[in-house]
Amino acid sequence: MAKKTTKAKVVGVVPVAWRQTLERKKTLVGWPDWPTAAPLPTGKRIRSRRGDVRTASAEETEVLLQFVDEHGIGIEGVRLWLKAWAFHRNRDVTATLEVAVGKSFVTIGRVDGWPSSPHMNVRAVLKTDGLKKLPQVVDRCHVHRFADNSKIGLQAFGKGPEGNLPAAVDIPNGLGSFRQFLRIVETEFSIEGLGEFPPPPGWQGML
Repeated sequence: MAKKTTKAKVVGVVPVAWRQTLERKKTLVGWPDWPTAAPLPTGKRIRSRRGDVRTASAEETEVLLQFVDEHGIGIEGVRLWLKAWAFHRNRDVTATLEVAVGKSFVTIGRVDGWPSSPHMNVRAVLKTDGLKKLPQVVDRCHVHRFADNSKIGLQAFGKGPEGNLPAAVDIPNGLGSFRQFLRIVETEFSIEGLGEFPPPPGWQGML
């Protein structure tokens, strides 16, 4: 009688260079400006898919940051995206550290500030060795750490819902300001000089 065989799940090897990039000391190349957003509309409030936002287009804004090393030499193939609502303070603010893979980029770490919906550490994550103590629901500011997600394998860094840094942990005590958010990003991604970067100009005067 033939033996029944099961197909083994292939777990890709996460490149060592990604960890080295994360841990490498990085300094910003200048301070690029946030894109100019359309002015606030008067009176009418527009409801977006993420809640009540006072902007005619409910627009998001983002800025791309690049780095030099400790010798002032540009670090190619590495970038940081900061994303936020143009006219809504402290909601759905995200920082993603990305590395070039061929002609595209892969996110190797992410910090989510004031998320409008909780993150779920799915069953596959909680069954992974070294991640079994993670909470199932992460409902406040959190970090998708490279070290945690690399335990899952290369598929954690791919595209789609199964490859979007599925493991996350809470930021203790939450966050009280954009500056605090940036300081967490500084620490997590080994970036110097980020803590004083300004928030989107549309936040001025808003609660």
